[in-house]
Parts: sequence; structure tokens; C-alpha cells
Amino acid sequence: MSSGFPLTEFAQIRTNLRSADGDGDILPKREFEDQEIWENLYAAEEGQLAAGVIERSWTETEDGEREFDRRVLASAKGRDVIDIGCGTGEFTLEIAASASTVAGIDFSERALKKALERLQSKKTFNVEFNLSRADKLPYPSESFDLAISRRGPAADTTESIGESYRVLRKNGEILLQEIGERDKQNWAQVFGRGQIYPWTEKVSTELEKKLAREGFRNISVEEFEANEYFATIQDILMRLENSPIIPDFDKELDEGHVQEIANLFTTPKGIKTNTHRVLVRAEK
Repeated sequence: MSSGFPLTEFAQIRTNLRSADGDGDILPKREFEDQEIWENLYAAEEGQLAAGVIERSWTETEDGEREFDRRVLASAKGRDVIDIGCGTGEFTLEIAASASTVAGIDFSERALKKALERLQSKKTFNVEFNLSRADKLPYPSESFDLAISRRGPAADTTESIGESYRVLRKNGEILLQEIGERDKQNWAQVFGRGQIYPWTEKVSTELEKKLAREGFRNISVEEFEANEYFATIQDILMRLENSPIIPDFDKELDEGHVQEIANLFTTPKGIKTNTHRVLVRAEK
């Protein structure tokens, strides 16, 4: 496992983006269904960080996020891990502290650039990052003991699930954290639109079925719901600008919707919404 690509060689990472028919051509950006959306979301997040603005929000009780992180860190000890949809690499590097090796993949150039910057500052040598899509992982079969996806694309399609299965060794496991269909339900009602799910059944039901069809066994699914509070309208705007919660969110055009959320759901604790997370574990 290399220590990752130097920033001066970042363009070379793009050679991992091969066309689906295997002809070796670099994929145009537009072939990634949501790539432009994610580049814009990461750009918004970078802008917030550069401005020193920090979102003020908090949850009550266990929301599934912290529990997932605990399970991943416990499972990663001494193992070869792939983080599918690693984003800017913060959690990937946390995994590396106890794992044997870690590979982080993502299709966002902006996110991977930030991940490489983090890697250089950490001087960690058991991590590499690759620009790649989840349905065509740039690794040989049976390369990893553990595949994880933290609100990432590993379970988006039959192809991406199949790729996760392929790169896992026998008895390897996959840990997934997915956003449930009831997440931010009151926001979706106000906006008249919400996160787009490519499935017709509950997220938990669809995940279990799709994993089983691709050969995974001993599948366990848990759901977590919690209340989430935001301090101000500005904090809600920050989340909407750097997360794909509301499709085609526009700060100016949707100003009335955000104000309505504040009017309807402000409590003594803050502006209230909900979180819904689905945690999945399965074995190869």
C-alpha cells in the first residue's frame, strides 16, 4: 500500500477512471450521474470552512452515525479496508490508525484533492486514495477484508454492490450506513421534494434484498431515528448548501421554504427535524 499520490501528480489519478466497456478511455465527467452535484456540494463546504463558519446543530439520543463509526473502527483493526465514497478522507484516515491498510475511493476530484492534502499533513503510510467510481473499483478481486461505505455509493446499484462483493476476501464483511427514507421528513413536506431514492421499498428492505442477490450472507439491518436541532436559519442553510437533502436547492428561490421551516418547527431547543439512518452488516 502506497502513501497516496503527491498533489503534484493528482492528474494521474484520473487514469483510474476507465470506461465501462474496458477500452481504457478516461470517462467524461458527465457520465457520473451526480458528479457535478457533488463537486458543487464540496465547493460549498470548502467555502464555509474558508469563511470560518461552523454549522451549529446537534442530535438527541443515538442517531446511528456514532454507532456506525464505532463499529467500523472496531472491525478495521489489523485488516485491509476499502472506504467506498471516502469524500475528503477524514474518516478514512481515522480508520488507518488501527487498520493494516486503507484504500479510499471517490468520484469527486475536489474531495480527493482535500483527502490528499490531509494525507500529506498526517504523514500516514498505510493509506492511498483513488479517483474511481463505486461500480468499477480499481482493485483486484479478493483484495480487502472489510468494505465500508459511510453514506456513500457502495449500495447505490446492483453493479456497485457486486463490486464490493468482488473485492472482498472470503468471509470478508461490508458495513454500510445509509440515509433512511424518513430522514428530514418535515423538510421534505415543506419543500414538496426530498432526497431521491432509487428504490420502491423501504431502504432497509431494498438493501437486504440487493445484498442477498449479490451473494452476501448473514445480513443484519438496524434502523436509528433521532431528533436533530439547528440553532438558526443560517445553520439550516449551511446544511442544505453542502448536503444533497433537497434536490436543486437554491438559496434565493427556496428562501420562503426555509423560513417556513423555522416558523413551523422552532422549539425551545432549536429548529427541529429528524434523522433516519440504516446500518447494515453482511459477510461474503
